[in-house]
Amino acid sequence: MEKGTNRGIVTDLDGKFTLKVTPGATITVSYLGYKTQTLKAAPTMNVSLEEDNALLDEVVVVGFGTQKRANLTGAVATVDVSKAMDARPVGDVTKALQGAVPGLTITSSSGDITAAPSIKIRGTGTLSNNQTSNPLIVVDGVPVDDLSYVNPDDIQDISVLKDAASSAIYGTRAAFGVILITTKGAQNKDRVSVNYSNNFAWSQATTLPTLACNVDQMKSAMETTYRGNGDREIFGLYFTDLLPYMEKWAAQHNGPYTDVVELKPYVDDNNVGDYYVKDGVWMRYADWDVGKTLFNNAAPSQKHNLSIDGTSGKTSYRLSFGYDKKQGLMEYNPDKVRRYMANANISTEITSWLKAGTRISFTNRDYRSPNLNRNPYQYAWRWPAFFENYGYINDENGTPIYTRSAIGYQINSPIDKTVTTQTRLQAWASADITKDLNLYADFTYMLYNTNSRSSAAPYYMWNTWTTKAPAKWSPYSQETSYAAHSNSKDDTWTMNVYATYGHTWNDAHSLKVMAGATAEREEYDYFYAKRTGLTDYDLPNINLTNGDTYTTSGSNTARATAGFFGRINYDYKGIYLLEVNGRYDGSSRFPANDQWAFFPSVSAGYRFSEEAYFEKLKDIVSNGKLRFSYGQIGNEAVGSYMFLSTVDQRSQSYVNWIQNGQKITEYLMPSIVPSSLTWERVETTDIGLDLSFLKGDLNFGFDWYQRDTKDMLGPAQELPAVLGTTAPYSNNGTLRTRGWELSLGYNHRFGDVNFYAMFNLSDARTKIQKWNNPAGTLYTYNPANSNYTEGQYYGDIWGFETDRYFEKSDFTGKNADGSWIYAQGVADQTGLQSGSFVYGPGDVKFKDLNGDGKIDGGKGTVNDHGDLKVIGNALPRFEYSLRLGAAWKGFDLDIFFQGVGQRKMWSTGSLFLPQTQSNLGVYTHQLNHNSYIVDAAGNITDWEINQDNDYPNMFSGGSGTGKISNIGRGCYNFYPQSKYLINMAYLRVKNLTLGYTIPQNLTRKCYIEKARIYFSGENLFFLYNGAKKYHMDPEINQSYSSSARAGVDDGYAAFGRTVPMQRSYSFGIQVTF
Repeated sequence: MEKGTNRGIVTDLDGKFTLKVTPGATITVSYLGYKTQTLKAAPTMNVSLEEDNALLDEVVVVGFGTQKRANLTGAVATVDVSKAMDARPVGDVTKALQGAVPGLTITSSSGDITAAPSIKIRGTGTLSNNQTSNPLIVVDGVPVDDLSYVNPDDIQDISVLKDAASSAIYGTRAAFGVILITTKGAQNKDRVSVNYSNNFAWSQATTLPTLACNVDQMKSAMETTYRGNGDREIFGLYFTDLLPYMEKWAAQHNGPYTDVVELKPYVDDNNVGDYYVKDGVWMRYADWDVGKTLFNNAAPSQKHNLSIDGTSGKTSYRLSFGYDKKQGLMEYNPDKVRRYMANANISTEITSWLKAGTRISFTNRDYRSPNLNRNPYQYAWRWPAFFENYGYINDENGTPIYTRSAIGYQINSPIDKTVTTQTRLQAWASADITKDLNLYADFTYMLYNTNSRSSAAPYYMWNTWTTKAPAKWSPYSQETSYAAHSNSKDDTWTMNVYATYGHTWNDAHSLKVMAGATAEREEYDYFYAKRTGLTDYDLPNINLTNGDTYTTSGSNTARATAGFFGRINYDYKGIYLLEVNGRYDGSSRFPANDQWAFFPSVSAGYRFSEEAYFEKLKDIVSNGKLRFSYGQIGNEAVGSYMFLSTVDQRSQSYVNWIQNGQKITEYLMPSIVPSSLTWERVETTDIGLDLSFLKGDLNFGFDWYQRDTKDMLGPAQELPAVLGTTAPYSNNGTLRTRGWELSLGYNHRFGDVNFYAMFNLSDARTKIQKWNNPAGTLYTYNPANSNYTEGQYYGDIWGFETDRYFEKSDFTGKNADGSWIYAQGVADQTGLQSGSFVYGPGDVKFKDLNGDGKIDGGKGTVNDHGDLKVIGNALPRFEYSLRLGAAWKGFDLDIFFQGVGQRKMWSTGSLFLPQTQSNLGVYTHQLNHNSYIVDAAGNITDWEINQDNDYPNMFSGGSGTGKISNIGRGCYNFYPQSKYLINMAYLRVKNLTLGYTIPQNLTRKCYIEKARIYFSGENLFFLYNGAKKYHMDPEINQSYSSSARAGVDDGYAAFGRTVPMQRSYSFGIQVTF
């Protein structure tokens, strides 16, 4: 670059360049990771650059400004965007952040193409408002709620502020950390630069459950009924009738069907077809591989990005456009999403001291999916394959009519459409009042608008669920058909104004002072309307309905915040560092007398490597710094209008009184509001150590922290039932999180090879210090969250410790009522029995932990829990990642590993516990169980017991409510216990990318400055999967119902049966003109 001008050039791969300069000019030569050289221009020059890894990521984006990394005193981490996003094809910013920073947890509920991953920094910070402890996301100085509207190709820098000292400057919404994103700005260039990139990918499920074959299904189902519990039929299909035909079908076919087929009727025993009708019942026995039938093994997606940047006079600009589309994993009638993105970043130098600019962003997301009458992912794995019956039979007109099954619903359902647009308009100005004083201001308006339309109209399937011969059936009639329309609008304006003063005296004392104010207002408006009786099925619009049933609803909420903030930074010769922050915040979410509060923070650093006494060690430890920080932030995300007394109304199905032929509206008692409702106060202490070795090639970082959430909203003391309303929440809880984070980075050039490695590891535990639960009740199912106890770690799972299976020698005989008599020294489990279930040989035996000779859960309290213990914790621990990469003569390779060292979960879902109902599907991993020996009449005469078997005797039940229902779902052999606790730990190859940059001496012949082609794989394979035997991806982190606990699945059929996580293979190009 010619000094003092915009003239510059990029070298080729061999480092050669040609640059026209004015006579006597001075040029600067720079390269990332090397010291910049300033030289007099000459006709022929040979320039050598000295490595200086200390300059890598030297400037770090922090709240309302930047700082040198060396001067940071808070817990601030940066994401290597070039590796996490630029070189890796990602369409979702959030997913790209997984594993990029220690302490940043990204989890996904499923592999749905529109699912928004959950983001947490340093774990759960509050138990109020549905455990909402999300970090604040700030894009170009403006808070945003959804990163899916940010194009990864537009991102320049990402910083993660983890402690109170670094995030307190953002105030009310930053109690649990901040993710700062800076988009690529206008570049001051002497020519127009055009960049284009694309990616074409094909996705498949990472893993899918595998149902047992029909014959094994039927035998296992029959075995569940030998103890007199459960029916030997499923919707009129009797097992004893089906089994012989299933065996014949299996003998006449080379494995199950792998696609939707035309169903053939029974001809004779040599050609059994797929079904026959017996006494009016459609007996079906064909088998399917559900995964291969329903799911696409190569669901396509693509994305394209185009950017143009340059300078015209004193105005610089960057324009970018993005487009991507993705298809869901279903083979038939899949959901699809398209996204259009446009951004403009323009800045101009009005005078030598005044700059101004604008940032304009627009995103349009169009999502279309079948309006399914039921969830295909749950039902496909709920029933045996023969019952779902993925086929069709032509009707009298030769039209294929599908069976009433997951495939029938999937193919026939009408398409819903949801279009969401985000528009962001920002204007900013920056004035250099003096060389030391800068004034900055910006104003942003942001609008989210979501428009959804759905409909349902009659379509026909063969009703195989009835006991009659197949007949055409529709889930909707003309009377129940409907059209629905909803619209939501969320508009927000944000204003920031702040001044920054910085000066250094005598090259020793550096002072930087920043002060400012911010304000934000958001209003959300929602409307929904639905009416039955479509008159034109091809035009599903509310205007074309005539039904008597209609529904309308709507809501409007608003919130506003304001704050005054300041920061003082001081350092002495870069050795002693001090930072003081303060913020005075106000929020409309609190009553007038509690709306404003002051939150301070302080941090300090000591760069001992810059002391004179350390000089002799500089060749070994090139940089060393101790950090300490303490701060307090207020959390305002406690819900809206909680300080206002509200009156609920109910009508229609809730009320039975009729007046003048109409059901009247009932108004409930007014809610009670707390006498004082105020901020949750989040206090964080952080101690850190940063070290650099080998002249900056090797970097080490470690942080220990403690975060206390005080005045946390929790349930108040219960009020007498005669009051007619519930007690309000109050600020009476305390939560403490302690954890640590470790990061290692290595970067070195070995000749022509540039090698790098990065490793992150973090762990945290959250303990409930104070909670209003005087009885100490464990795990009661109460949506009011009164099921926590003081001293408990959040996510703890209580259960029994499994001993083994009962042997016949554990009993001496039977009582008159059929219950077994326990042998001496064998703990009695009679107290856990219910219904017709009686513990006997081959069943699960629990350990008698308190030695009282019986197994029970005591009173189910923290002080009297019988033989219960904490058997695991549902929160991820020891999260880690490893990135390895190298570049050599144009080739580049990057491998990213990511995993969780410890996470447990308890589920009564049918994917994990077999045959909790005799008609549920059985999976291949569930066939290894203890068995009964029966006589011709089906009476049990003996048992086949193997202590190495995965499961006990089959019994229809185990997912319901047992004798310790306050602890968790499950009963009989499947009370919550250590043996069937699911290990959700894993290590996977998250991404592998191989690229090649074509030499410039070739590309420039085509007027191309740079061209790179790459191949990439995402979620390639597991190196370790604790849930492997269940054919489940352990990254799935489904939410639980309001009556369930973290780590405890509340649905006998739900968990794990969701949209599977996706593996993808892709290729693309990146071109610069």
